Order: sequence, then structure tokens, then C-alpha cells
Amino acid sequence: MTAAEIRPTEIRHSAMFQAPGRPLPLARRLAVHNQVVRGIRDFFLAEQFHEMPVTALADHLARVQLEGMIDRGFNAVWCESEIMPQGGKLEPKHLRGFKLIEATQQGLDVDGLCDLAEHMLKTVAGQLSANLLGGLSVTRLDRMINSRHERLTYRQALDILATKGWDINFGDELPEPAKATLTRHCGNQPFFLTHLPLGLKMPGAAATPGQPEVCESFHYILPYAGLSFDGSVRSGDEAPAGFSLDLGRMLQYMMGLANIVDTLIDPMDRVVGVMSAAPAGTGLRRTQGAG
Repeated sequence: MTAAEIRPTEIRHSAMFQAPGRPLPLARRLAVHNQVVRGIRDFFLAEQFHEMPVTALADHLARVQLEGMIDRGFNAVWCESEIMPQGGKLEPKHLRGFKLIEATQQGLDVDGLCDLAEHMLKTVAGQLSANLLGGLSVTRLDRMINSRHERLTYRQALDILATKGWDINFGDELPEPAKATLTRHCGNQPFFLTHLPLGLKMPGAAATPGQPEVCESFHYILPYAGLSFDGSVRSGDEAPAGFSLDLGRMLQYMMGLANIVDTLIDPMDRVVGVMSAAPAGTGLRRTQGAG
């Protein structure tokens, strides 16, 4: 099976594997969100990261700002920022935006960066109670916390997929069903995909010594949620390493949800509904024909 041969119905029905949870009530969802955010903040504080303020709505990763702080002598910095995708306001069935947690530290290699991301995930998950998530989800997360998270290089992943009927060329992005296959191979636990081809990473990632076609990078794949952490070591002498975390994807995994929209406190479709129902000429809806 090749990536080009996958039909849309196959992609839709080949989720990471069936998510065990249903959307939580609004108050519970808000409590989980707040606990996860507090857990992330406490984690960085314990790891001696400095929090850096960034623009409230950014149209790009804050990596450049974080690396600037590293250049000024800070060893480890982090920030959170809101990303507004192009056209996000016009697509009510999609996320209107998403929150990124970004961290940069001096002196880490890929393994150290993976250690940091895994330590964060396990630490934050360990702070969630059955009162918030329910007993089944807490049991699932306890198993994750006490499990080893596999670290597969991109080449190893292609070899594993080849034994399971996949035919993917080197350098291709792995389709979601292929990631689902790897998730099952790793015991339905989070796993790392490391040393990605240069073409799959943003410019600036350091090439791997002796393997110029791949770079010092990783993707952290979480069940149900897919790609949630994206990290790399930058090129240059004593260059910093860092990762970005899609907070919504982490929440989706923590709550065991099949759809990331179910993590939101205020989905965009409700906002669009309110605006559509507002009388013409009000602040929510312009008069027909207005510029």
C-alpha cells in the first residue's frame, strides 16, 4: 500500500486507534485544560526555564525570539503563543487557532531533547486525577507513564512499515494511517520518530554527522492525537535545541478524544452561529452591502 493509494474513507476510519473517551462537559474540560497548563508551567519552573512573553497572536513560531534569548546568555527559555491559521476565521468546522508551547535550551542533543519532551508529558499526565478524567483515562495514562516510549529513526520506521505492507519512499511525509500502524507496533503508546529527512523539517535544523540527508530532529506521536511535539537541534556551533508542543493535541491525548475540536472551550462553530443570528447592522454583523 502506498500513500497515494489511500482513499479518504481509509484515512477517516484508520484513526490512531479507537479513542476511549467522549467529549467531557464544559466545566470538566476547562478544569483539565487549566490543570494541564499549570502542570506545564510548574514543569518549566522546576527545570529552571525562564518564561518569555511573546506577541499574543503570532503568525510564526516564536523560535527566533527564544533563540535570541539564548544568544543573550539565558540557558533555557520557554513561551506560549497563539497561532491563527490563514483563513481560520472563515472555516467554522476547523480550529480558529491553536496554542503552541515552545521551549529552547542550550547544550541538548536529540536524545536530550526527547528526554525533556517525554519527561514533560509524563509529569503533566501524572498530575491528572480520576476526578478530572475518569478512572479509565487515568489507568491508561498510568500505563503510559510507566512505559518506555520507543525512539524510531525515520529509516527504522520505513523498514517496520515495509514489513506491514507499506511502500513509502524515503523523504515522504508519513500518512496518518502509517503513523497509526507504528503506534500499534509500539504497543499503543507514544513514540518518537527521530532523524527526519531534511525536506520534512523547517530550515535551520542541523544535519546528522555522516548522514547529510537527515537532520537532528524528532516528531513525538501521541495516540489519537498524532504529531504533538516537533523538535530539532539547530545548526551551528553550540546551537540551541528546542521543541514546540501543540497544546490542543496534548489535551486530546490526555482526554482520549478522536476529534481535537472536542477539547475546545469555545468551538468556532458556536461563535459563527451567534454572529449569523445577530441582526444586520449590529457590531456582530455588518449591514448587507457594507464594505
